[in-house]
Amino acid sequence: MELTFLGRGAGFNPNEGSTSAYFMARGELFLIDSGESVFRSVINLKLLDSASKLNLFITHTHSDHVGSLGSLILYAFAVKKIQINIIYDENMTYLPSVKTLLVIYGLTDNMFNFVKASEYSGKYAEFNSVRYISVKHTDEVEACSLLFETEKGLVLYSGDLKDPTVIIDLVKNKRPIDKMYIDTNSDRKNPHHVSVHEVNDIVPQELKSKVYCMHVNNVQCIDDALAYGFNVVQV
Repeated sequence: MELTFLGRGAGFNPNEGSTSAYFMARGELFLIDSGESVFRSVINLKLLDSASKLNLFITHTHSDHVGSLGSLILYAFAVKKIQINIIYDENMTYLPSVKTLLVIYGLTDNMFNFVKASEYSGKYAEFNSVRYISVKHTDEVEACSLLFETEKGLVLYSGDLKDPTVIIDLVKNKRPIDKMYIDTNSDRKNPHHVSVHEVNDIVPQELKSKVYCMHVNNVQCIDDALAYGFNVVQV
């Protein structure tokens, strides 16, 4: 499964755009997160022009991940007139916060649907199933990673995390890994994000080519990632 990125920047690195990725499946647009710069990118790239549905994943509610969620849903509903699904499961414990946010944005229940991730299983060639995995990011905001099962192996999308347990568990898992999209930070002591140096310590050499760094905080982070043998997502 290939993800195309609309941005790869950390919250305080707006020059790289809000980290967000998408893929198309059966003519439907699947979008992971919708931070401040994402709506402009979706419009400029005309991503909704040929999409029959908009399927949204939300890894957490920091504004660099949901800042344009309201505009995106309203545009898809009122202008493009397509079905909008917000994908969730039981690990997405911040769903009440998402619902509150949608009310604040002035959206109404008829504009979107909440659909369980399990309802997407076995319906698409791009992935067999997807689920949310609870991760630690900040004390104030709950967060999740996404784990896709595909024919080529597991695909991890870390979202934002400070505790690398989900990465460690995936590396220890004996199942094939296709890709690991991991938010990385150049600061070894960042309290809210795993550092690229820590990822280097965790991931064995034979899996480093499977790592795609995203949510980068500066040029040094990119340079360090490439020096370790990781990929850096392109926009």
